[in-house]
Amino acid sequence: MKRRIELEGVSNFRDLGGYQTHAGDRVKWRTIFRSDTLASLTDGDVETVCGLGVNTAVDLRYGDERRLEPSRFLDHDQVEVLELGLDQRPGASFLDSFETAPDAAATARTYLMENYRNYPFLYAHGYSTLMRRLADGERVIVHCTAGKDRAGTGAALVLSALGVPRDTVFEDYLLTNNYWDRGGRERPGMDAETVASIFSAREEYLQAAFSAIEERCGTVQTYLEEVLGLDDEALGALRTACLD
Repeated sequence: MKRRIELEGVSNFRDLGGYQTHAGDRVKWRTIFRSDTLASLTDGDVETVCGLGVNTAVDLRYGDERRLEPSRFLDHDQVEVLELGLDQRPGASFLDSFETAPDAAATARTYLMENYRNYPFLYAHGYSTLMRRLADGERVIVHCTAGKDRAGTGAALVLSALGVPRDTVFEDYLLTNNYWDRGGRERPGMDAETVASIFSAREEYLQAAFSAIEERCGTVQTYLEEVLGLDDEALGALRTACLD
């Protein structure tokens, strides 16, 4: 089964199926997907995605991103769009406020590290809803703009909840570096190191999210229970729905 779904309008649409868990089960194919923005899907892409059986899109973009680039699935008869990103950004957009400076790359790295530390908690409602929809047997896409940061963290948490080893979770996260086409989102004057700091999936970024979870909750399991509100029954339903 092919992990990357070839589409014309987006580059980072991937199936999370096939990964093996600690217990020896495998994540079901054609059940959980992660993607960059769904605003640029072509008509043919929409047909392809619907043909995968997808019926829910968890949109983790900010309110201004959703307004500027509306999802192609809004008001669609098969795919329900759940707009679960923050309506307001928690701070200024790094890209919008970018100014050329010698320390721009380091500033970008610090900005991303702090964001990743906050994602598990700022997006707790979105991540909980994502897992509950999966537990209900829905076929779900989780996405943001690049499919790297907010969606990447969500995908990592789903795989972790299913019992996929941490090394494999990171391997999946880093695949964005192979697939995502930035589509000209860089700003004028941005040097290569700054571009890499902003637009690359880096192990240290996702590690910052897991470190924040472990500092505040002790374990991912406790985070799932206490922050996302997923009890043993809910987690059992998630695993039944998503594992072979």
